[in-house]
Amino acid sequence: MKKSILLGLIIIARGAVSVAQHTDCNRAVWFNRFTNLLPKEVCIPKGNYHITQVYERADINGDGLEDFIFDWNKKTLQDGDTLYVTIYAQNQDSTFSHFRTFNNLYPIYFEKYDSEYTPPDKKLSPLHKKYNGEYPFLELTFEKGIMQIIRIGQVKEDLIITYRYDKNIKNWRYEKTIRYDYALNIKEPYDLSKKLGPTIDNFTYFIDEEEEEE
Repeated sequence: MKKSILLGLIIIARGAVSVAQHTDCNRAVWFNRFTNLLPKEVCIPKGNYHITQVYERADINGDGLEDFIFDWNKKTLQDGDTLYVTIYAQNQDSTFSHFRTFNNLYPIYFEKYDSEYTPPDKKLSPLHKKYNGEYPFLELTFEKGIMQIIRIGQVKEDLIITYRYDKNIKNWRYEKTIRYDYALNIKEPYDLSKKLGPTIDNFTYFIDEEEEEE
């Protein structure tokens, strides 16, 4: 009898700990349909943040297991805020562990990017001007071992930028950029290795500015 009572108390205690841990974990989502997609291990910082996009699972680090990838940011965005991308790698036992969080894959948020717009916080004006009056981001995709960012290039062209995972450094190395002239439907290599490499950590939207400095 005493053993049964003790076992019951242990189960209740474990349940209380589990609830406490879950309460301490921010799993807020922008759309309710994301809730059932989240592995139980996924958490974002507490406070005014929520998950805004969930990508199709992909083996992003080349270990044969499909990983969980999502975007998150503040619930109410203001000029100068960062949009984050986080990867939870799948383990052999089907659980997930935080692998990487990126703060440079999306442009910094501004209400407007056109050159006529002036951020209320004047200190953000130099950063806003670096975007040259346009929102450069087009698409972010994940495939086996690959991250690909598509952004606006020059007039009537897009830049398709690819990074490939290197197990030796546990990071994504710059692989190539394709300049796509969609008016003429022509694709050609465009070497940006010195500006966007050697790894994904060096990715930036301000390549035009760097060309001017050189």
